[in-house]
Amino acid sequence: MRVLLLEDDHETAETLAKGLSQEGHEVAVARDVASALALVAEAPFDAAVLDLMVPGGSGYDVLEVLRKREPRVPALLLTARSAIEDRVLGLDRGADDYLVKPFSFPELAARVRALGRRSAETPSRLRSGALELDLLRHHALIGDVRLDLTQIEFGLLAALVRASGEVVSRRDLLREVWNLSFDPGTNVVDVHVNRLRRKLEDAGLSSLVRTVRGQGYAAS
Repeated sequence: MRVLLLEDDHETAETLAKGLSQEGHEVAVARDVASALALVAEAPFDAAVLDLMVPGGSGYDVLEVLRKREPRVPALLLTARSAIEDRVLGLDRGADDYLVKPFSFPELAARVRALGRRSAETPSRLRSGALELDLLRHHALIGDVRLDLTQIEFGLLAALVRASGEVVSRRDLLREVWNLSFDPGTNVVDVHVNRLRRKLEDAGLSSLVRTVRGQGYAAS
C-alpha cells in the first residue's frame, strides 16, 4: 500500500517509515500539515497514519482534506491522549482507528494491515429496507434524504446492518466502532445507540434498531 505518514518527530518518523517499508508499503513522510497536504494533492494514498500534534495545525486538518479527496482511504490517528472522549472525537471526525502513544511498532504494523484488509474487503454500500448506507462517503440515506449522523452513529448503524439481523454485543460494538479491546465500564454504547435511535425514529425508522436484553443490539 501507499501510506501517508504524518509525524513531526524526526526519529519516530524515520523508525516508522523504515518499519512500514520493510512491511512492503511505500511510505511518504510529512512532518507538518502543509507538507502532508501537498502530498495528498500529488497522488492518491491507500492508507494514512496521522499524528495529531504537528506543526502548522493538526492531523485532523489533513484527515478532513483526505476524506474529501479520497473518502475510502482508511486513516489511523496517533496521539498521546488516551481518554475515551478523545477516542470518540477522533472517530467522530472521520478516523478508522486510534493508537495511543507510546505504542509498539508491531501493533502499529498490524493495525495498518487491518486497515488495508478493511478497505479491500468492505462493500461500498449496505441496505436494510428503505435505508441505504454509503460506506465510501459515510452517508446514511432514505431515498434521496440523508440522515444527519455523527461518525460514531454511522459506525454503529453500519455494524448492526452488516450483521444482518444477528445480535451484536456491546463488547463487539466497542471493538468495531471505538477500536477498544476492553470494556471501559461506561454506558457509552447505550448512550450513542439511544441518540441513533432518536434520529432513526425522526426519519420514520423507529423499529430498525432493537435491544436484545442481556445480549446487545440488532438491526431488524
